Amino acid sequence: MLLFFEAGAKYDTSQKDCAPVTLAHVRYKNELPTLTLLKIDQIITYLEAKGKSKRTQKNTRTNLKILAHLANLDKPAEIELAIARYRKQNGQPATNSYKSKLCECYQYFCKFNKIQWEKVIYHPEEHSIIPPTEKQVAMLIASAKNPLSLKIELAEETGLRPCEIQGEKGLRVIDIHTEQKSITALSAKKCNARPPIKISDQLITRLTAYITSKNLKGQNILFLGNSDRLSEHFFKLKKRLAKKLNDPSIEAIRLYDIRHYYITKQLRRTQNTETVRIIVGHKHLNTTQKYLHLLGNNSGEWITEQTNDRKRADELVKADYSARISGH
Repeated sequence: MLLFFEAGAKYDTSQKDCAPVTLAHVRYKNELPTLTLLKIDQIITYLEAKGKSKRTQKNTRTNLKILAHLANLDKPAEIELAIARYRKQNGQPATNSYKSKLCECYQYFCKFNKIQWEKVIYHPEEHSIIPPTEKQVAMLIASAKNPLSLKIELAEETGLRPCEIQGEKGLRVIDIHTEQKSITALSAKKCNARPPIKISDQLITRLTAYITSKNLKGQNILFLGNSDRLSEHFFKLKKRLAKKLNDPSIEAIRLYDIRHYYITKQLRRTQNTETVRIIVGHKHLNTTQKYLHLLGNNSGEWITEQTNDRKRADELVKADYSARISGH
C-alpha cells in the first residue's frame, strides 16, 4: 500500500479513485529513513565506480530521493505506479522526458540491488524547434557580462552544446587553435566527433584575453562548473533582458536554442544536410533534417546531398561547400 500526505489528508493508492501524485502531495519535512539514504548512497558510489559523470550522480541522487518519498524503492510495482501518476507542482502531468529520467535512475537502483524490473519506456515528446533571431542572440551576448557573454558567443559561432563548452567535458586551452582560428571540441556522449570549427577573429581575441587573464595552460579547463550552472546563469540573463525590453519572446529562449540557431544558419550557408550533420556532430541524418522546415521562408529550391560517403562529406566541409540555388 502506498500512502501520500497533503495538509493532513491521506491518499491510498490501492484505491482506484486515489489522487495522482504531485510534488505538492509530498512533504519533505520528515527525512527519509537512514537505511533508504544509505541505499541511495551506495548507488552513487556504484555510478562513480562506473565512471558516470558528477552530473549523472547528482541527478540520480535527487530523483531517487523523490521516488523514495513517493514509494518503496524495493517494490518496483509501487515505483512504476508513482512514476506513471507523477505530476508537476502546478498539477499538470509530468512530461514523458522526465518520467523517462526517473525510470533510468530507478534502473540503476534495480541493477545494483539485483531487483528484477523491466524498465518502462516513455517516449519523449516532440518539441518544435524555434531558434532565436540573429538580433536576439546579439542582444543576449551584449547584455551578458564575462564570462557568460563569451560562452554565449562560443555557442553562437560553433553550435557547441552547453556540456561541450563548460565543465569536465568542456573546452580546454589546447582545444583553441589561435593560428588556425578554430576550435576542436570533445564530442558529447552518444554523438559523433566533430571536425575543427572555424571561429571569428573577434572570438579568438576574446578567448586569448580570457585565457591570459586566468593564466590557463594546456589541459586546463576553460570554464569550471557544469552545464547546469551555465543554464542557470543564462536563465537569469534572459529574464532580466526580457523584463528590461518588455519582450516575452526573449524569455522563451533556452540556452540550447543558440545551437538551433547555429544549425539553421549552417543549413542556409551550405544547403547540404550531410555536411551540417558532420559539422554539428549529429549521429543520424534525420536529426539534421528536422531543421529543414525552418528554411521555408527562403526563396529558391532546397538542394540536399545525402551522401553516405564520409570522404566526400569531409571534402565538402574542408572546402567550406556552398551550393548554388537551382532555377529548375
